[in-house]
Amino acid sequence: MKNLTGNRVAIHIRISAFTLLILPILFMTALPAEAQRSGNFITAQDLNADITPRITHEEATYGMTTQEGSVDLMLTEDSIVIQFTDRFLDNLDEDIRGSKSEDPHLITVIRSMVSTGVSTLLDRALAIPLEEISEVYYEDGTLTIISRDGEKLFDDLDVDGYYVMEDFARRDARRFVRAAEAILTGR
Repeated sequence: MKNLTGNRVAIHIRISAFTLLILPILFMTALPAEAQRSGNFITAQDLNADITPRITHEEATYGMTTQEGSVDLMLTEDSIVIQFTDRFLDNLDEDIRGSKSEDPHLITVIRSMVSTGVSTLLDRALAIPLEEISEVYYEDGTLTIISRDGEKLFDDLDVDGYYVMEDFARRDARRFVRAAEAILTGR
């Protein structure tokens, strides 16, 4: 586990995590209505993925959360799912809304609108079909997911100064790899 900025939690770091994980949703708004309804998109790496409703660990074949507590990574029978945790979304909502009750009414209304919009955008998961994955392994404290094109997925994703793929407990990451390998080799 590597902390990039100490234990200080800041909204601007959360927003950068938002940018890396969820920004593709914003590009969907420029697509025709039919394309938006599909929930499919192609990432910069030409990786097919779906924006889906969030799932619980109970709905997954295997699920784990970063030690820092911001990201869930789950495995289903047909995809790898990454999403922000409820805790992260609640904290972000609190940060956006702020605690100043003496703010003018307009600022309170704007804060509420931003909070609702961000919550709506982030209350989704990114599901990568397993047929897009060639390899999953855990080495030197880092979980690595390799696409069919040889790209490391989520390699540089950091939330609150923690690299996500380095922030899973060793036991959890190894269980994830075993579960993924069982599904991938069974295809």
